[in-house]
Amino acid sequence: AVQLLDEFLHQLVQFIDVDVMPGEFDPTNHTLPQQPLHYCMFPKASRYDSLHGVPNPYSCLVNGRRVTGTAGQPVADITRYSQLTDPVEILQQTLEWGHLAPTSPDTLPCYPFYERDPFILDARPDVYFTGNQQTFQTRIVETPNGSGETHRVRLVCLPRFAETSTCAIVNLSTLDCHPMTFGPAAM
Repeated sequence: AVQLLDEFLHQLVQFIDVDVMPGEFDPTNHTLPQQPLHYCMFPKASRYDSLHGVPNPYSCLVNGRRVTGTAGQPVADITRYSQLTDPVEILQQTLEWGHLAPTSPDTLPCYPFYERDPFILDARPDVYFTGNQQTFQTRIVETPNGSGETHRVRLVCLPRFAETSTCAIVNLSTLDCHPMTFGPAAM
């Protein structure tokens, strides 16, 4: 499977930048924040500077838009220990709470931090995602930005790629979003 991923990434990184985030069962540390996957796992793709191993959770700027998300562990943990069951609703709640992993460290293992909680959302994202969900879901929410106006945030729940071959395409200008499925599942 890793060899197939390397082949796929090798095709992509020749043309675009690709960020690869680890998930719950990937070969990296189990506690959040997870460290990036080592480049030796991708011998072909890692020859290009456009392949970026990133931590989980992760936040970055893409064309002036803040994109923030996790591989899904916080959403799964909230589902286990609360009455919330809808992943996109949980994503909206964590956005409103301003915290990526509110059950950590109690029921979601994390590295102990003394002075600063790295899971606090310091900046409102424009796109807020979670991976490894059962199905694709998305919605736009408006949150107060502190100056009396609202800030639009695109919430995206990504299904398990290994099972669905589905990713999301987000137009960063309009925040429109739709799923894209690869291979036989697309037909």
